[in-house]
Amino acid sequence: MDLEEGIKRINGTILVEIQGFFTERYINLCRINNVKIWNIQNISGGIIRFNIAIKDFKKLKSITKKTKCKVKILGKKGIYFKCFKYRKRRIVILLLASFIFLCFLSNSFIWKVHVTGNEYLKESDIIESLKESGVYVGRSKIGLKTKKVINNLRVLQPDISWVGIDIEGTNVIVNVVEKTKLKENININGIGDIVSNKCGIIQKITVENGTAIPSVGDYIEEGRILIEGKIYSNTLETKDVCAKGIVTIKSDYEFKKQYSYKVQEKEYTGKTKYSIGFTLNDKENYINYLDKSLTYDIIKKDSKIELFGNTISFDLYKFNLYNNTEKLITKEDILQIAQDESNIYIQNEILPGCRNGYIEYIDVVVEDENEEGLTVKIIYHIIEEIGQFKERI
Repeated sequence: MDLEEGIKRINGTILVEIQGFFTERYINLCRINNVKIWNIQNISGGIIRFNIAIKDFKKLKSITKKTKCKVKILGKKGIYFKCFKYRKRRIVILLLASFIFLCFLSNSFIWKVHVTGNEYLKESDIIESLKESGVYVGRSKIGLKTKKVINNLRVLQPDISWVGIDIEGTNVIVNVVEKTKLKENININGIGDIVSNKCGIIQKITVENGTAIPSVGDYIEEGRILIEGKIYSNTLETKDVCAKGIVTIKSDYEFKKQYSYKVQEKEYTGKTKYSIGFTLNDKENYINYLDKSLTYDIIKKDSKIELFGNTISFDLYKFNLYNNTEKLITKEDILQIAQDESNIYIQNEILPGCRNGYIEYIDVVVEDENEEGLTVKIIYHIIEEIGQFKERI
């Protein structure tokens, strides 16, 4: 017996006995009509026994009529029959329904808020701002609008440049990217310079205290002094100060990838299978009865609860069967795919690390074009603020 039949047994199976002169024909008709039976036993001449799923039992009516056999039910197993047996015990059913309802109800609330990515901002301050924005322990997840929460949090915490909110079961994980701060000495009179922490072309220099070294249009390397912590005068002595100011540069970020004109495309057959499982502390377990020679798309729906410090998830799996087919795409298709992929890369990987950064323009370059494919290079020209305070020893 395979795992698929095991699932049927859990749902409900019947042990059937057939009596008649045409038992072999009876079995053949079951196979022709796609009625799945297993554990077939030949008891004696004209008597056989087998197991059948509850959903297929009604299909035996027409087969029994054709073969003029007699059907007898010898046994019933499965959750369906257990529930039917206790259908009159209302208290048990009520308690079970209440337990299931409470599990789903508790799963609809936030029980833990976790903040990641913060370095100089206090987690307690961020959590307090999240509370004012509508995210706190005990709040229902229903109707929670993450975009509104993100906007409110950035207003309350201006030192945050980017926020991402992930809801995993009863946990809310808040990922933050802080704005780059000049590492100024605690002493306001600390002496030091502002140095470059990135490469690029100077676009603008606004000096609050100190002297600008490069000029607009200069290309600067990482580590070069941008604003020197000194004030020069023709009449007075040179004065050492704490350099302050804003430096804006144009920097280039490159996305490069090779593409082929031949791509694999999924062609769905329309056949689906289902399975159940559970996840305990990120360890996934489910009944796998799939044919390893075939390919499936897996769609998972889960319901998580917190129990004694452990996260338990009850999962429902849907497997969509598909075949891989080869498809030819055009150069225009490749350029569009490269544009979409590069935008995701820039938005998720580059811009969160740029202080007040924005894209000025992009260049698209096609390289190594041949009969099999081509390489696409996309250069993003980004305007951003740079500068890191370095104390002079």
